[in-house]
Amino acid sequence: MILTRCRFEGLRGFDELDLTDLNQLTTLTGPNGAGKSTVLRVLNLAFLILNKKTVSDKLPEHDPWDRFTVANLQFARSNPAPLNHVFAEYLGQDFNEIFIQISCDETSFVISEIRCQQHCLSFVIPQVKNSDIQSQKATVNSIVTQQADAQRRLSTVQVNTPLSQQIRAEQVQLSTNLEQQQDELSRLHKLTFQRTGSDAPVEANRNDVDSFLNLISFPIVTYVDARRLHEEAIPKLISELMTQKKGRRSSMDQFAQATAQLGHLLQAEVDLSDIDGKEEMHINGVPYQRASAGTQITLSFFGLTQLGEPGCIILWDEPENGLHPTRRVRLLDLMFEDGRQFILATHAAEFAPVFSTKGKVFRCISEYDDAATIVKLSVKHIADRRDAFLALEALGVHPARTLFTANVVIWVEGPTELLFYRHWLTPLLRDRGFFEGFHYTFMQYGGALISYLSIADEAQFESTFDLLSLCRHPVVIVDSDFRVDPGNTPPPELLKKGAARLFREIEKLREHRPNAAMFDWTAGREVENYLPESAIWHAVASLWSGYTDYAEKLKSKRLVIGQYDSYHESLNEHFKELEVVDIDPKDNTKKHAKGRSIWGQPNKVEMMRSALTTEGFTIENLCWNGAARLRNIENFVVALCQS
Repeated sequence: MILTRCRFEGLRGFDELDLTDLNQLTTLTGPNGAGKSTVLRVLNLAFLILNKKTVSDKLPEHDPWDRFTVANLQFARSNPAPLNHVFAEYLGQDFNEIFIQISCDETSFVISEIRCQQHCLSFVIPQVKNSDIQSQKATVNSIVTQQADAQRRLSTVQVNTPLSQQIRAEQVQLSTNLEQQQDELSRLHKLTFQRTGSDAPVEANRNDVDSFLNLISFPIVTYVDARRLHEEAIPKLISELMTQKKGRRSSMDQFAQATAQLGHLLQAEVDLSDIDGKEEMHINGVPYQRASAGTQITLSFFGLTQLGEPGCIILWDEPENGLHPTRRVRLLDLMFEDGRQFILATHAAEFAPVFSTKGKVFRCISEYDDAATIVKLSVKHIADRRDAFLALEALGVHPARTLFTANVVIWVEGPTELLFYRHWLTPLLRDRGFFEGFHYTFMQYGGALISYLSIADEAQFESTFDLLSLCRHPVVIVDSDFRVDPGNTPPPELLKKGAARLFREIEKLREHRPNAAMFDWTAGREVENYLPESAIWHAVASLWSGYTDYAEKLKSKRLVIGQYDSYHESLNEHFKELEVVDIDPKDNTKKHAKGRSIWGQPNKVEMMRSALTTEGFTIENLCWNGAARLRNIENFVVALCQS
């Protein structure tokens, strides 16, 4: 069972608490006092109630602040097999989702509604508490015990004596009392509910309803107490790993995989041993008990994600405590690989994967109402970049304080190049889990203005613009502007002066930090040389209304644009060669290609925009090994964002 939505009413501080479309990982972020831990405790109480597996009973032990009046919980069944149960006939045996409503007063709860698809059952409130039924059962059992005792005593006395008559009278009284108490127990077991679309109430046996709730197998909850976690989890983890190590080959493979993951998480060598029955773990040759507090916490967290019930929901308050940011990222990966649901309350941005398809992030908000002199708590889904920035600010993350605004900035010449590189790189990086505006961004340097850009770790520049002021890892892409094949001459030697200088600065930077920056130039003369012929004709046809009159003629001969040719000059020559021209009104000996103001150099931005919309145009269609150049940039960005 997977929790997909939870909505609570009657919580102190909240008008309503509604968490929707929950996934494998749910993260609650926000400053202290915003209600994150409260949400975890409220969820814990709801699941403690569900796992009593009874329709009504006393409330579990809880803080009154965490008590709700109504909880609406929605689950998706991970294995929607038919439920063969007498009570299932009221709800239908086949269903993918189930909705449970819990109603509470100060001391007890009632499962007030069960809904599966179009079927809904509403239970009468109040219901008999399960504890009352258990008390009544105890009363019945006590009478049965007294009857047995009376029968034993009767067997030891003579027949028709005053003592035997007294015992027989006692037995009659016990039988009458037992019948009354059994009738009362039977009454307590009767349960009344209403079916959707029916006015007549339905009676059912309480045991049938309780066994149905048990059959549904609601997930149990593990509430992580960070203070005690390492005391319990590490010995358990060591024991489990040693069992795998001593097992058959498949078990040993699991051991090898688990220790490899653990080594990656700890960034250290992990060794386990069993000497004279004493199981031990060493981290970089040191017993784990002597490792740092952060390492012990990491070990505990690894054990938590490796052990325990496979179908449980883990509620985890502040998992970042004691962990270095790089370990937080690795721990997040373990959670995604784990398969169970995690609900976290955190101050750490590393545990808030806003755009992950497996996660859902909420911002907890605390607002003081002057008029009512109360604190109002609310929860808002982080749905877009604006919400994400607000969440980061609430956590105290500000660009001016953290020095850099993006991990990677990709610098391109102008709007034409921006359209081209964004069109191809955005989906490539999105498919690998990285998003523009968070992990990387684009900026334009404006052609010849590249002369005013500089880059160096050790200096500040007064007369130029330092790229490292914006981002620690810049990617600079330039048009080569080569007119001919450079041959064996190193291309940087043929680049324009400003570009060549920036290339040398980046190479110097990479001597000390090999992956610090990237410099790339187009494989052809300019970015348009990557476009195949079909994309160029599509752009011409899209922008120039006169194209249809000359399409057949223009395509009677293949348009050839060489690797180092200017695309608009090649188009111009193609038009002239096929006599798709206008005669100059001032000089009838001069001919000009038709539509040149539309598809020519002055309109190159719109030409690129239209070319990229060509049907069936994929990255593999790019000319001059353009796909490989783009993937080099993709891999550079990914390597930096994953580190």
